[in-house]
Amino acid sequence: MSDGPNYSTALRPVPIAQEARCCYNRGMDDLQTELDVWPGLADVEYFARAQAGGWGDMLRAFARFIDLPPGGTVLDVGAGPGLLPRLLVKGGARLAVGCDDSLAMVRRAVELARPDRSSETCQISLAADALRLPFADAAFDAALATNLLFLLPDPAAGWLALARVVRPGGIVACLNPSEAMCVSAAAAFMDARGVGGFGRFSFVNYARLAEAHHRLPVDAWLALARDAGLIDLRAETRAGELVLFVRGAKS
Repeated sequence: MSDGPNYSTALRPVPIAQEARCCYNRGMDDLQTELDVWPGLADVEYFARAQAGGWGDMLRAFARFIDLPPGGTVLDVGAGPGLLPRLLVKGGARLAVGCDDSLAMVRRAVELARPDRSSETCQISLAADALRLPFADAAFDAALATNLLFLLPDPAAGWLALARVVRPGGIVACLNPSEAMCVSAAAAFMDARGVGGFGRFSFVNYARLAEAHHRLPVDAWLALARDAGLIDLRAETRAGELVLFVRGAKS
């Protein structure tokens, strides 16, 4: 009896150099030193708790924005504990692959995905370098990145990496802080809604990271998407215009 669909042929992974350690990996090392720590939570549990709370709502909104057709195949780069791939599988994706450069994040994503597995769909978590994705060209119907491209020294390279692994006509989308995101605006947004504790802490922490990295205007994100060969571009903001969604189709 089959354990479920075999997607190894469709994905056609390509080899990457074992010694490769690109700017994204170095950027994530820097992020861990910049990230404030919530008492009692290690990095993996910090992100898992964030995705289980308010960031989970943000990722649900992003999943609706993506509007992946049922039966599609999707790659989520920088997936962390893997909530977005789980949401996409529940929404009808045939295959959702989440990758992260942290093995600890990948292990947590696998643990969280176990209760959701079925014979009709497939969810895979693996370790991978964001700018050296171990997949063939045009391997997926969609490629996504949430809270990743703004951390890269060159966000344009992130768009190109995502677009490479998507078939013509497929979806490429990202979620990043908007140019309006800052600590004071994030704190005011949370305070106006009466959000305290970890929810407020993690959102303000996100704003602090945004202040130290790229906070591009929407026109700049759209220009980078066009340069990566995307058409039919659309952008929306969330959280009081502090978070930006952008998506396009590969030409």
